[in-house]
Amino acid sequence: MTKRGFGRGAAALLLAAAALVAGAALAPASTTGRSAGRGSTTPRRLRAGRPGDVISTTPIIAPAGSRAWRVLYHSRAVDGRDVAVSGVIVAPTGKGPPGGRPVVAWAHGTHGLADACAPSRAIDVTYRLPGIRDFIRAGYVVAATDYEGLGTPGEHPYLVGASEARSVLDIARAARRLPGTDAGANLLVYGHSQGGQAALFAAELAAGYAPELHVLGVAAVAPVSDVTTMLPGAARNPALVGYVVMAAVGLHAAYPSVDLGTVLTPPTLARLSIVDQLCSDDVVDAFAELPPGSVIVRNPVEVPAVAALEARNRAGNVATAVPQFVIQGDRDLLVPPRQSDLYVARACALGDRVLYRVYPGQDHVGARDVSVRDVEAWIAGRVAGTPAPSSC
Repeated sequence: MTKRGFGRGAAALLLAAAALVAGAALAPASTTGRSAGRGSTTPRRLRAGRPGDVISTTPIIAPAGSRAWRVLYHSRAVDGRDVAVSGVIVAPTGKGPPGGRPVVAWAHGTHGLADACAPSRAIDVTYRLPGIRDFIRAGYVVAATDYEGLGTPGEHPYLVGASEARSVLDIARAARRLPGTDAGANLLVYGHSQGGQAALFAAELAAGYAPELHVLGVAAVAPVSDVTTMLPGAARNPALVGYVVMAAVGLHAAYPSVDLGTVLTPPTLARLSIVDQLCSDDVVDAFAELPPGSVIVRNPVEVPAVAALEARNRAGNVATAVPQFVIQGDRDLLVPPRQSDLYVARACALGDRVLYRVYPGQDHVGARDVSVRDVEAWIAGRVAGTPAPSSC
């Protein structure tokens, strides 16, 4: 499935230039072109591969004491299709220990749905990974996915937990199969916002989807644990309604049967090229400029078919033995604290082991920034094998 066909202009060409080699490696030289400004080509076919098999690599700049690659690897869409996903892998130099190095999989927050917004396309992407220098010094491999359809052919299933989790787990597999990393089976997942959702779903899905990985723990900062509790507030707030648009488009990407016309107004449907052209902040700003009430027909959770699918993207429906560290800022207006409160209550009721920490005075981004050292210490404890603390 190709993205809606609109160019992104010169800026996107610059952002995409670094991905040309990786994009071309997906298929034989005979390809069909994507629309101008995408910076890669859509393959006629993707050579078959196991989830986590590496398709191509490109060396990129890395922090001192490490090597890094931009990678393309195989993953699986929600419907089981073999898809190519991009990301980056950073590994310490030198020989790893017996049994391999632990892998920390970073799951990023919302960047948008447009290809040019894929984090791996930034020239300095490795330096933007939270805690990267400390993780390298500790001897960990860091693997950061872009998620399905973000920077690669196909739509990005934004806020679809199973898709995100598979992308996260499969880049950990890719790290193990990439020569020069010495990555082992021990995995920690660390995510923020959208990536917090990915982390929680990775904990729930790992045993069935990637049983060879030993998930030692997941740290989720301001996780979108339940889309249905976030959308009502966003739908009423013109400054946030763009997130509703992106969530609807992301759900349709995973489940094409979703009728976007039941959620989005005709003028919004006519402007969906914005979602393919701009990154998240600009998408939100663009829809905030429209008259109140003119963007959505109704709250998506008021549409039964949509609500049923969104219920699948509520974390805490399945018990997991994976220890969790959930972090929340009490000034977060995007992912309300109440959402994390409810998630922790559900997870504790299932018997999960959850450490829950609320940071006073911190908003959605602030909670991520001030908690990095706490997350590093919590991850070190899981690697060391100390019992995981719990708030349950």
